[in-house]
Amino acid sequence: MSEIDKLEFVGREEHLNRIITLVQKANTLHVVLVEGRGGIGKTWLLNELQNRLNQVNIGTSEIIDCDTPVFNDAEDLCTQIAKQLYDNTYQEWLLRLRQLREDENHLSQTAYQEERRQLEKFLVDEINRKSKQQRLVFLIDTVEKLGQAERRTEVWEYIGNLCQQLDNAVLILAGRPSIARQILEKSFIEAELTYLELNEFTHEDVQTYILSKEEQLHFTLGKDLVQKIIVLSGGSPIMIEFGVEYAYREVIPDWLESEDIETIPARLEKTGGFEAEMVRHITQLRTSMDRLTLLLSRIYPLDSSDIANLLELSIEDAKKLFIDAQSYFFIKPVMSGNQISLHDIVRDLVNKFVWSDIDPDLEWRKRDSRIAAKYFEKKDYQLGPQKRILEVQLYSDNSNKAANIEFLIEELKQLREFNTMRWLWNALYADPTIGFETWHEVTNTIRSQSKKFSFVNQLLAVVKQFEKDLNFDQRFKLIIFEAKLVHALKDKGTTENEVRKLEAMLAEKSSNSSHQPDLCNVLGMLNAKLHLYDEALKYQQKCLSLVQGKKLASAIPGVANQVGYLYRQLNNFNEAEKYYKLGWDAAMEVDTPNKGLTQVMASIQNNLGYLYGLQKNYIKSEQCFKAAIDMWSSVETEREIANAEIASATISVNEGNYVKAKQLLERALSRCNNEEDDNRILCRAYFHLGLNQWFSAEVLNEAVWDVTQVKWDLDVLSQAQDALEKSLKLAEKYGLEEELPGIWHQTASVYWHLGFQKCDRSLQEQALKLNDRSYHTSLEYNDRRYAIDSLVGKAEFDYYAKAYQHISDYARELSDRFQSYQNTYQLYFGRMLRIEGDVAFQQANYDLAFAKYAQGIPQIFQDGGFGPYSIQHELNLLQKKIERLPIELSKTLIQQLKHQWQDNKALKEWCDQQMFLTRIRATKQPSSHA
Repeated sequence: MSEIDKLEFVGREEHLNRIITLVQKANTLHVVLVEGRGGIGKTWLLNELQNRLNQVNIGTSEIIDCDTPVFNDAEDLCTQIAKQLYDNTYQEWLLRLRQLREDENHLSQTAYQEERRQLEKFLVDEINRKSKQQRLVFLIDTVEKLGQAERRTEVWEYIGNLCQQLDNAVLILAGRPSIARQILEKSFIEAELTYLELNEFTHEDVQTYILSKEEQLHFTLGKDLVQKIIVLSGGSPIMIEFGVEYAYREVIPDWLESEDIETIPARLEKTGGFEAEMVRHITQLRTSMDRLTLLLSRIYPLDSSDIANLLELSIEDAKKLFIDAQSYFFIKPVMSGNQISLHDIVRDLVNKFVWSDIDPDLEWRKRDSRIAAKYFEKKDYQLGPQKRILEVQLYSDNSNKAANIEFLIEELKQLREFNTMRWLWNALYADPTIGFETWHEVTNTIRSQSKKFSFVNQLLAVVKQFEKDLNFDQRFKLIIFEAKLVHALKDKGTTENEVRKLEAMLAEKSSNSSHQPDLCNVLGMLNAKLHLYDEALKYQQKCLSLVQGKKLASAIPGVANQVGYLYRQLNNFNEAEKYYKLGWDAAMEVDTPNKGLTQVMASIQNNLGYLYGLQKNYIKSEQCFKAAIDMWSSVETEREIANAEIASATISVNEGNYVKAKQLLERALSRCNNEEDDNRILCRAYFHLGLNQWFSAEVLNEAVWDVTQVKWDLDVLSQAQDALEKSLKLAEKYGLEEELPGIWHQTASVYWHLGFQKCDRSLQEQALKLNDRSYHTSLEYNDRRYAIDSLVGKAEFDYYAKAYQHISDYARELSDRFQSYQNTYQLYFGRMLRIEGDVAFQQANYDLAFAKYAQGIPQIFQDGGFGPYSIQHELNLLQKKIERLPIELSKTLIQQLKHQWQDNKALKEWCDQQMFLTRIRATKQPSSHA
């Protein structure tokens, strides 16, 4: 029992009785909000309430104190509530909460909010399950500290919504005045919400309180001192407590006993008031308790082991101090009594009045933080192996123990994250310049390797507290770090805003600024994310020029690789190859490659493999993909190996090697054992698997002369549908905005062919909607490839449906909106012309049809195409069309094509072949267009 439990409860009987009456009303929900300024007795009220309810056999929760740094959001409060329920409830809650937090920056906003609602529902159901057996009372203190300041409205709206779903429960919330009251009053009707305000004690209450305290301590203050405390405390319980207890412990100021009550106010005006005097004795540092109070004013909560290390005490002395400290009214046990903290009002007073006196230049506090940073760093590295030991047990033990081990791992993760935050905060406080470098190294590792972005954002909030103390270079480094977070996590609007901000910064920099390479590099990354490849290339080329000029050899391979990638996106294959090889040659200059350089070299080989594949050089392509996979295997990077297999499969699809492509894609999928971490890889693998199955579903028939006659293996086409729908589901769930236009368009194509062959109009309607969505989203996101592809898709679908009237409009829109990209996307411009030609052919306007073919086929030839859109496929259909025409007309049209194709040797030879075949046909029988 704590000392506060032993005091006679005074001055709040009316409030107390009112709350107890509300609690005793069974089968109702009620929320009680108790507000009052710091030190007014809110915690005392909760303690007394807990005691009295226990006396009448109404159980309550532990007092959940939000005045600890782990309370970052509403879910942290829910964690403590879950702890009061069943053990398995707490365990499952903790594991699901970790999943939610890891998903926050992976999932789309819609999917994330749905997962959050499901987690909330789980807790509500568990609370209501237990409340069917007994009335539940939750006591929650210092609620004004709950959540980060900028998100408190959202936190309280969440709590209000959660409480509304409870059946037989009472939540008693105590804290200083805050936004909580305003929000809760909107959430609940008057019968469900009670608001109580605690004010200062009356003189009579103070006298009763002091009498109780004297009896507890077997100590008499004396009438004169009692009168002084009554006047000076202003009826504040915590100030009364200070006066009485410090008199008992003989640390009360001499003037309080010796001076007259009439002269004391003048003295206090000069020294900061009665509150200041009640903590100023700590400046003398006469006891270990004084040192502990100073420590807890800055670093909290602490257990006995922390105290031993930070105050440099023996374990035995620290344990004794830990126990003794809890006899002081301003020390409170937290986290189930395993740690202690300082009452928040006392912490405020110590920071305001004590530290300013004894440490005006902050050197003492910096020294303490240096010690703390070293201690928490050491503790951080000790926690890592503990987690790995548990993970080994998880995979080796039987399934009955697995859930408990997962829970222990989760608790350890939480402990380590909290410890890491304390380590980095103290490192930054001790020396912001040195501390920032530690912060950046640790946080960047978490960002790039473990990708725990919710934790990264918490660490970002830590460093932001010290931003003004960083030097210019470090503030810039922080800006680049945040920009990379935007690149990894944020939506189009946020990315565009970040680009504008960084472009303004770049405009302000001098031409020889050391920061220009980093600015240009991240601007290139952000513009590439927005599909603004020309802009991205401009910045990456400038970055490359700068790092070459500054002879930053380690940076050249990565930047040259990015330049090559952008040229490839713009279909400039020669320049792409040139820069990939530039990056490779620069990397080869390094005698001993580290892991980072190995990954860059593997990426270059992977990109070269893809490039050679697009150029139909399949042998070189295969060699490069193998080299990339071997390099990534050497550094055990399964994700990157999967990416290489997907890229290799894409080339195999283009080559028409569908069996090999399927094997590669299935192998890539098998490497992904965690959807949350691997969602992007899974999304792409299923996307390309869908394309592969679609293209391989074509039933070959040499008699087909029009695309509408092509038949598909419906089972294989359904497999394509399944894979593309999985890809779409992942993209929508995880907010992979840049993947959506392609998935929508290709899924639309599969839906269309399924619907057309099965005469299922609903599937065709879905196809039209998805393709239209792809088109408009592509325009919004500057995805020109799929904007053009889906516009051609509109014409293709209309051609199948014999709705010819709008096709010329699509062709005109393609020309008007995208003409400057014709050389980059020749396949699609060629297909649009071919579709126009097919319309004219169907209408027997053969001159127009072959004029369109004459323009379109060379563009398809130049690209080569793929699957049903390959040049061979197109030429086969054109050959069958020619065979349907009268002999002389066929000869005339072939001659026209040959004349138009004079500069293309292969197509001219094709015309000669068709002319000879037509002559052979003439010896047999005439043909007519049917």
